[in-house]
Amino acid sequence: MSYYSDKKYKEKSKQKDLWFERLYFDRWFKDNQGPILDIGSATGNFMAVKPEIFEGIEKDKDSVEIARRRGLKVFEMDIEKDINTLPAEKYQGVYAKQVIEHLNDPLNFLKEIKRILKPGGRAVIYTPNCPYMLNKSFWDDYTHKRPFTRPALKRIAYDAGFEKFFVYEDFRCFPRLGGLMRLLHLSPAAVARFQRIFFIRGLSLILVLEKEQ
Repeated sequence: MSYYSDKKYKEKSKQKDLWFERLYFDRWFKDNQGPILDIGSATGNFMAVKPEIFEGIEKDKDSVEIARRRGLKVFEMDIEKDINTLPAEKYQGVYAKQVIEHLNDPLNFLKEIKRILKPGGRAVIYTPNCPYMLNKSFWDDYTHKRPFTRPALKRIAYDAGFEKFFVYEDFRCFPRLGGLMRLLHLSPAAVARFQRIFFIRGLSLILVLEKEQ
């Protein structure tokens, strides 16, 4: 087993443990009929929210084995080498959590995402929020290649050919915050706005890309 599959993205075997993943699925893909491609799907926790509309691609062999054992449709793939083999305009949604900062050619990655999205489809890209994460744990992951700032994400989205894109700063998780959000029905966006009042910066940026009709 690797640190990636055994620690960082450990399998969540019970549906009640997928609350966080369900929160983000509802935020970005609630009305999406699929198919949705999870790039860097790890052990499949995000896919497990609604597995019937998901496909996943993952480089880590241990993670692929775990995801397949869960009954998820995950394929072993080196994203940078083989993403160009995916069919054009197949996916209504693409999700890539903490992937782009690992790549040698992130511009080509976004161009390929645009190619495989259906017209009107949406891609959601998560990456560490720099420069704030540079002072915390960005380089603790030895596979990271480059950090992204908010302006950098906007520029690379533009160069990839997207006309409609947005960059959001995610909220920062703290112990018991999830329970409070559920109790008060607080949205991630509302929590992020509240935290910024107190100068609490989120540790992730979210790039949302929408392909023109």
